[in-house]
Amino acid sequence: MKLILRTNKISQALAGALLLVGLNGCGGGSSETAAPVVSNTPPVTTDTTPNSFVFNDTSGSALSADIMSNSIQIQGINAAATISISGGEYKIDTGAYTSSAGTVTNGQTVTIKVTSASSYSSNTEATLTIGGVADTFTVTTMNEPAPIQPVEPSGLPIVQINLDMKHSVGGIDRFDRQKFITIHASSTENGWGENNVHSRNAANKDANLMPNFVSDYDVYFGRDTGGFGWALRNLPEDPARTGFVDEAAVTTRGDGDKWTYSNNSNDKYSDARAQEFRGLDMVLGLQQFPYYPEGDKTNNPVTGIDAWTFSTTNTTNEPLGTATGHYAAQFMSKFHRTSETGLGSPMPKYFEVMNEPLYPLITEREGLANEVPALEIFEFHNTVAKEIRKISALDDVKIAGYTVAFPDFDKNNFQRWEERDKLFIDTSGEYMDSYSIHLYDFPCHQNKQKYRRGSNMEATMDMLEGYSLIKLGEIKPVIISEYGAAVHCEFNNGWTASRNTLQTKAFNAMLMGFLERPNVIEKAIPFIVVKAEWGRTNVPYGPRLMVQQFERDGTTELTGDTDWVYSDLVKFYELWSEVNGIRVDSWSSEADILVDAYVDDQTAYIILNNLEVANAQFDLQALGIEGNNINAISVKHLVTNNNNVMAIEESTLTNLDSSVTLNGESTMIIKLSFDSVVTIDHTNNETKHYANSYKQPINANTLITLNIDNINKGSQGEAVLRLALGRDHGKSLAPTVMINGNVVTIPDDFRGYDQHLNGTARANFFGVIEIPVPYEYLQANNTVTVKFGDTGGFVATAAIQAFAMSREVNRN
Repeated sequence: MKLILRTNKISQALAGALLLVGLNGCGGGSSETAAPVVSNTPPVTTDTTPNSFVFNDTSGSALSADIMSNSIQIQGINAAATISISGGEYKIDTGAYTSSAGTVTNGQTVTIKVTSASSYSSNTEATLTIGGVADTFTVTTMNEPAPIQPVEPSGLPIVQINLDMKHSVGGIDRFDRQKFITIHASSTENGWGENNVHSRNAANKDANLMPNFVSDYDVYFGRDTGGFGWALRNLPEDPARTGFVDEAAVTTRGDGDKWTYSNNSNDKYSDARAQEFRGLDMVLGLQQFPYYPEGDKTNNPVTGIDAWTFSTTNTTNEPLGTATGHYAAQFMSKFHRTSETGLGSPMPKYFEVMNEPLYPLITEREGLANEVPALEIFEFHNTVAKEIRKISALDDVKIAGYTVAFPDFDKNNFQRWEERDKLFIDTSGEYMDSYSIHLYDFPCHQNKQKYRRGSNMEATMDMLEGYSLIKLGEIKPVIISEYGAAVHCEFNNGWTASRNTLQTKAFNAMLMGFLERPNVIEKAIPFIVVKAEWGRTNVPYGPRLMVQQFERDGTTELTGDTDWVYSDLVKFYELWSEVNGIRVDSWSSEADILVDAYVDDQTAYIILNNLEVANAQFDLQALGIEGNNINAISVKHLVTNNNNVMAIEESTLTNLDSSVTLNGESTMIIKLSFDSVVTIDHTNNETKHYANSYKQPINANTLITLNIDNINKGSQGEAVLRLALGRDHGKSLAPTVMINGNVVTIPDDFRGYDQHLNGTARANFFGVIEIPVPYEYLQANNTVTVKFGDTGGFVATAAIQAFAMSREVNRN
């Protein structure tokens, strides 16, 4: 503060009085001269010189930040005074900040704003002048913080984050909320409404449910498998073409539907239009009934339109599925917007030919006369795809299949793979733009615990990718159009918090795995539906976002509050609500501690998931932030109590402790707020390379040779060999492995549980073993040899993850 003083007003008045006395005493007037007339009211003098004022200087300020001073009130003037500033901006009362000269009146307040220096321990000054009186506001930036040093080894596992190193996976380096933070619903889903048959004629506790949910938690819409059936109820058969929909009727109905979407003013449509940007990559799909043509009639109980069946003809000129593909193409092209300025909801981005077709057509009919051969179902997929490709308006719609319910590739010593999944790729891979699969944990299925999360999910994805590359020359992208947990032991119950807990544990653990494949996965949709009155039996449907208050209270519909409120599944969205930004390097020395990290300007998010049931303690190293200061640390920890009820524990830390405890099967998100933007000036470019052979049988003491070529190795980095193994329990999971003649060490752990649990888990082991490879062993073209000491099972796939880094990292 530099204070510039002015002459005191009282002193000025006193001096004037003395001067008057002096003139009278020395003057040349005689006693005969008439005395002047003196007024009792003193003359009004304009005063634009305010009392002195003081701005309080600040120190320890953030770099390059807008810093506001205290507000001072102008006193001591009776007319507008000039105001000006140098080195900053000022505002009067609640007005806007400005650097232009102006005027201020008595009683008004003034505040200064300056931008602090971009370097440490530096001053920035702004001098405000009002009517000749001035004061300077000085802002001093903080001292340079000491750099964070790596934590000394403690014997605990290590989780390391290098915040200055961008981690790109196949060219993708950002957290894509539209891809990963989704709900199994559309913006026009009837379940969003209230006081109607889709809501049991009950109200929503939040009258603006849909827009508030997606906005508050930044959620995107995912999938709709009911739209085709809703429209079909009102559509007649073509009178000139048996078994085909009437195209003219589709056009008329579609035009009406598009007009309603774009012009109807009720909440359902106005809310949908306002949130339309959240549904630009929707997945639409068909169900088995009545689209797989077996003579089943269309369902139109209230329209008065005669029910009809899709054509079951199967000839060269009309292969089975022609009528189904024709209808799907008609519906998508005529019920959706085909141009940016046209009417209607956006065109879907993905189309699934049929939802889980093999389960109702093969699994449930196994051994019966009406069991459908898998080859016929896959050829049906091809026919539908060809029909859709006949309409140019659908050129950008990606066709996906076969939406497998249970990708048990290893079942019956990989016979399931041969008879279904491999057959699909061989038969239909060239006609599909994407594969679509569903992944579910079965935490209580027939008294067994069958988990996908962890090593089994990794092996499933690797085998799908690896064989696609071998067969088609490319890794087809994948849509995970449903994932979560099917809690069989609670199917006959109403809503329970424990069911939501088991589902959310699966959501979090699987999502962490999906985030490692952002270049392959096009959409991942947790199976969370809105109210699902369409699925009610004698009890409500299971994985609902919304439940009625009486369900939570443990009362009844007749005696309790019937308003619709959030189930505990909303905690999944609450936990992930803020995560965004550029992916940065993260690493865990413990296979069961999954970690990911993102930087969004001045904020970093560290996401941690524990695949083990027991609590995990580890050292956390946040590196690469030298010269930047952490000013706030907040934690969200999704934990489960002894009653299997989950809660988000929120806390604020004063410093980033090196030792962190992560509860069993829990997820934690640590948010770091920095004084300035985090500098990311290094890179970690990850690529994955598959062997040119797959599903190699394991024979005792016999070498399996795998070639993994075309790796663009940088001067420094890391590598991991991934072996997907399918073996009976009790067989070795630790072979002798050599890369280019060098023996590598096999870890004694892998992601997740052991898949056995003393006979209460999966029938056999199918999972990925991740083997660190010294970078110097890696070559452009690599020979990998694998040898087991016992016979049985297969090396399903082999792949090398190569991480080319612009600087060395120390994982100790």
